[in-house]
Amino acid sequence: MNLINILIIAKVYIAYCIVFVNSAPTCTDPKDVQAKFNSINGGVDYRTLFFTDGWKQDTMVSNFEKLVSMREDFTKIGCPSTFLEGFNLPLMARTSCPWFLEQTPYIAETYPHTLYRAATKCTKCIDASGDQKCSPIQQKIKILRRTGCDNGFYKYEVSETYIPIAYVCEKQREVENDVPITPALPPADGPEGM
Repeated sequence: MNLINILIIAKVYIAYCIVFVNSAPTCTDPKDVQAKFNSINGGVDYRTLFFTDGWKQDTMVSNFEKLVSMREDFTKIGCPSTFLEGFNLPLMARTSCPWFLEQTPYIAETYPHTLYRAATKCTKCIDASGDQKCSPIQQKIKILRRTGCDNGFYKYEVSETYIPIAYVCEKQREVENDVPITPALPPADGPEGM
C-alpha cells in the first residue's frame, strides 16, 4: 500500500467514526429528577441531616454553603489537639471529634451525581483516654441509579446508600473471651409470636 491509499483509508475511518458518534442516542436527565429524588426521601432535603439545630428553610442554602466553606479551614489545621472555641463555631467544630463536610466524587450513573458527607481528620477523640476513637454516624438515604435510556431521557430506579452525617467519640467495645459483647438483634421478621 502506498501513502495515498493509507491516507484515504484513514480519512474514511475518521468520517465513519464521526457519523457513528453523532448518530449515537444521547440521553439527559429528566426534568423531574430532582423532584423524584426529594419524593423518595419523604420530601426531606438530605442536607438538613447535617444541621444540629436552628436551620430554617429560607436560610438553609446559605447556611449549608457556610458549613461547606469551613472544609478548607479544617483540612489546613488537621486534627486539633484541644477543643476549638468560639461563639460562632457550629457544633461540628466544637465536638471531641470535629468534622467537616466534603463532596463525594462525581458519579454519572447516580442522582444526585454528587453528595455531601461528614469527614474528619481525627482518628482519636480530643482530650479523651487512649481507647476512644472517632466513629461516623451513618444515615441511610435513597438515591436514584441509572438503568437505561428511553426517548432521550435516562431511566432511574431507587437504590439506598449510607452517608456519614457526623462523627462521635466512641469507646472501644468490651471483649469477653475474644467475642465482642453486643446486644442480640430481634429476628428479621419481628419477635416470635407476632
